[in-house]
Amino acid sequence: MKPIRTIVAMLTLTISACATTSVSNEWKDPSWTGPPASMVVVVGIAKSDATRRIFEDTFANDLNAAGVHAIASYTQIQPGADSSTKLGDYVKSNNAEVVLVTRLQRVEQKVDVSPGYGPGGYGGVYGGYGRFYGWYGSAWASQPMVTTYDVVTLETTVWEPGSEKLIWAATTKRVASQDIPKVTSDLAHVLIPRLKSDHILK
Repeated sequence: MKPIRTIVAMLTLTISACATTSVSNEWKDPSWTGPPASMVVVVGIAKSDATRRIFEDTFANDLNAAGVHAIASYTQIQPGADSSTKLGDYVKSNNAEVVLVTRLQRVEQKVDVSPGYGPGGYGGVYGGYGRFYGWYGSAWASQPMVTTYDVVTLETTVWEPGSEKLIWAATTKRVASQDIPKVTSDLAHVLIPRLKSDHILK
């Protein structure tokens, strides 16, 4: 049973590592000179309005905690492509210096296969297999463990509303989760320091 416990432990460590948010790509407009923004409108693009509201509230709260004034868009802007004009008015009326938008880019299914341990290979012709009943029991224990999980890629972009130019973008990956507040906070805690170090945010 010890080899099986080892497999489970290794598999748990692998998936746990993927459960953290990691940045896969990052870009900043080299022509953008600032100044760093202190007022942000947060927009989440999601099919579920509940997901959008939770995301925007959580990310805005984390920005406020980091010293950047942020507001959620859902309080005034309905979801959908036809809301762009109202979003522009909302951004202008709140004197927002940038708009931060996050959307789901893709979902990939991953498969982990952990090799089993137990019956040995061929010894001579079949000598390494030993006696049947001992081999039979270990054959069951040696079956590989197959685990599937989804990896989500999110795209976060920051726009300068006056020029309507994209000034910063990043893609992040993590294992999919239904815990939207935790996923959002993890994302915010990874991106906010980068946005500050790139002088996008004050």
